[in-house]
Amino acid sequence: MILKGRARRGANDLALHLSNAVDNETVRIAELRGMVADNLYDGFREWQLICDQSNAKEAFYSLSINPDPAQRDWQDKEWQRAVDHIEDRLGLSGQPRAIVFHEKQGEDGKIRKHCHVVWSRIKTDNGQLRAIHLGHDYFKLKTCARDLSKEFGLDLGYAQNGPRKNGPVFDHGLSHGKNRDQQTAQARKTLLTKLWQEAENPKGFCLAASHSGFIIAQGERRAFVVIDQDAQIHALARQLEGVTTKAVKARLGLPESYPTIEQAKDEQALRKQAGEKPPPKRSDLAYEQRQMQKLRRMAQRADRLYHMRRESIRAQSREMTTRHNHEWRALTMKQRQRTALFLRKRADKKPTGFIKVVCEAIGIGKITHWLDGAEDAKRERLHAAARAALKQAHSEEAARLARKTHQLAKQEQRESQGINRLAKKLAIQKSISELAKAHAPPVSAKATALRLA
Repeated sequence: MILKGRARRGANDLALHLSNAVDNETVRIAELRGMVADNLYDGFREWQLICDQSNAKEAFYSLSINPDPAQRDWQDKEWQRAVDHIEDRLGLSGQPRAIVFHEKQGEDGKIRKHCHVVWSRIKTDNGQLRAIHLGHDYFKLKTCARDLSKEFGLDLGYAQNGPRKNGPVFDHGLSHGKNRDQQTAQARKTLLTKLWQEAENPKGFCLAASHSGFIIAQGERRAFVVIDQDAQIHALARQLEGVTTKAVKARLGLPESYPTIEQAKDEQALRKQAGEKPPPKRSDLAYEQRQMQKLRRMAQRADRLYHMRRESIRAQSREMTTRHNHEWRALTMKQRQRTALFLRKRADKKPTGFIKVVCEAIGIGKITHWLDGAEDAKRERLHAAARAALKQAHSEEAARLARKTHQLAKQEQRESQGINRLAKKLAIQKSISELAKAHAPPVSAKATALRLA
């Protein structure tokens, strides 16, 4: 189980990430608490506006709960128990929160379910808005992971007071970033561990690692690191299975006798310029097929979501236009009927015959005409105010729909980036660029991926 959390800002970016329905197989909003809105965008904007009234800069605390997919699936009550336990431990009890579940396919082709929880850090304290202090949250989350694993009968994957157990440890970071996919990482660990075991002395180990395309260097935060062919930095102790950091330091000696990270990166760059090719990587056809299948599913989801969202926006626009026209006609008809009824009553009250002659003789008719004019002007002002209020309401509703359309465009742009990244990884970015000239960015990536898949 991995718990990662931090205080952050950026309401719109956070909502875009949680609503990404293309990179994830499924997106389900389980709970929205403490917000007037019924969606993440407007709800997070509410929390951000409240935060702006205080001195705090980071309005949210974002947490991701990643269970080990190699173990059993969690039940709904266990997810709820985990969220409540962490909330109480962090001191966020009763704060507004949003819970979103994602299901994502990993590098191994398996579906991994994880949960995102976002809390508002702002609360009222003695009539003032203050942010909840979240000091030492890393250690609190670590304690929560240990408590929940014990309560649910799960294995943490490492000893609580000692080195890690032998065997693979779940790390969801293996599926993110350059040269960090699961197969590459495991192959690197296997090779370096074999070289470590076969080497008779530190010089032989460094020489064997150099022949295999790696350079052992002194680290900045760690004693020893290994620089791979792509100039990526890896902690050496973590690349050697069953070997502790203490054992690495004892065998390799002083870190100052090894090149620095910058020197090692320069050496790797010189090797590339000199044409030294790293050891060939074995082509895993099954892995590439899984990635192509993933790209195909992402493209199909993006295409389906694009048409569904656009059709929804068009339907809402048509319904809004029809309703606005109906409300205008209804208001106009109502005001005309009210005016006609009032004039009819006024006509019925006008004097006739001898009384009319007497009123005109003594000048009452002029006074009555002046009062009628003032009453008509007052009624017209009320009608104008009603028309202005209806127009304002229609304008606000149209603006909300325009904001929603803009948010959908940004969401599709964010989702298309995921397709482009995977397509670039599979060396088909050139085809996407060519097709992008004829279509919008979200459509081009999806259509290209569908065609190539």
